[in-house]
Amino acid sequence: MSQRNIALGLFLMGHGHNVGSWRSSETPGADLTLLDYYRDLALTAERGKLDMIFFAEILYSYELNGRHEGALAFPTLDPFVLIPALAAVTEKIGFVGTYSTTYTDPRATALKLATIDRLSGGRGGWNIVTTGADRAAANFSTREHPGKEERYERATGYVGQVREFWQSLPELPQGEPVRVQAGMSPAGKDFAARIAEVMFTIASDRDKAVAFRNELRGMLAAVGRDPAGVRIMPGIAPILGGTEAEAKANEARYLELLHPRIQLAMLGDQFGMDFSGYAMDKPLPMDDIRQAPRVLSGMRDPERLIGTDGEVPTLGEYLRRQARVRAHHSFVGTPEQLADMIDDWSAMGACDGFNLMFPVQSEGLAAFVDEVSPILRQRGLVREDYEDTTLRGHLGLARP
Repeated sequence: MSQRNIALGLFLMGHGHNVGSWRSSETPGADLTLLDYYRDLALTAERGKLDMIFFAEILYSYELNGRHEGALAFPTLDPFVLIPALAAVTEKIGFVGTYSTTYTDPRATALKLATIDRLSGGRGGWNIVTTGADRAAANFSTREHPGKEERYERATGYVGQVREFWQSLPELPQGEPVRVQAGMSPAGKDFAARIAEVMFTIASDRDKAVAFRNELRGMLAAVGRDPAGVRIMPGIAPILGGTEAEAKANEARYLELLHPRIQLAMLGDQFGMDFSGYAMDKPLPMDDIRQAPRVLSGMRDPERLIGTDGEVPTLGEYLRRQARVRAHHSFVGTPEQLADMIDDWSAMGACDGFNLMFPVQSEGLAAFVDEVSPILRQRGLVREDYEDTTLRGHLGLARP
């Protein structure tokens, strides 16, 4: 049986990617400040032989009508502090932390990542972001958030400085920490083609994912990089059950965790407009959305996020879809069906793996590791055990 080695990451954020996951009876809020919570998840992910755990970093406060809205927040700890603690209690799994190129110093970032890579034995990675939300500026005593083009121009030089610093050090365990990027705008794709080794994407349609992968490979070739040198990993939110009916019942249970008011606020935050005056049973106001601030600035592409090839969903329908895992791909079904989907996307060249974004973290990860991972191993889609000790080795990436 041939081994395909589909890459798998765990996107660990709060209690889960459903904003209301904190209301689940199995997830007391105090867990998010305790190392034990993250340690147990990391050990479960390592037991499932996942390649890496990914941590976001949010530099601003979620607001609703000008006021802090705690129910909108995904609580996060500083990934560059949390990762070394988790590396100490695991052996093989990699860790990717997010750090902004707009509001941090390149030398300090380089030193932190080099330290993590040494302490973890070569299991570190950097998710490179430019910080899209203008609310971050005030938290760093900056009057104005830079525009997208300016942020990406700074990021290019910033990454170059970081890599120069790494090259000046005694050799790091994996040469350099793995570079990850998640932007899908034209500027984001150009940036990824020049610097990324792993790309986290939004993709809910297999054929569109194939087209995106082909487009990116063309961009890589155009800048003189190996077209196969970047691992593309779309986000996916699996909701599992022993039968399809059980999976749908779990989906309904998750949807009940999130109040409609918060769903509307999330959608407003995504596009930068107020949706409270629109009817739930009417199609999304696409003309108004196309004029929303975050669309006009190039930060959001409504055609890609909403999917307007066919009939435009109603506001209520789209909110239910968003409640699953925002704009990422939501899967509802049995473990066997999820393995079929992962197999199909990989075989058709839609991606190199997936970033797992469970609506409720603990129960979703346990179900995947115990019920889906064995099927994937049996089919030869993932490794039986770790074959390397570094994140770069897990992903089959060349050493710089």
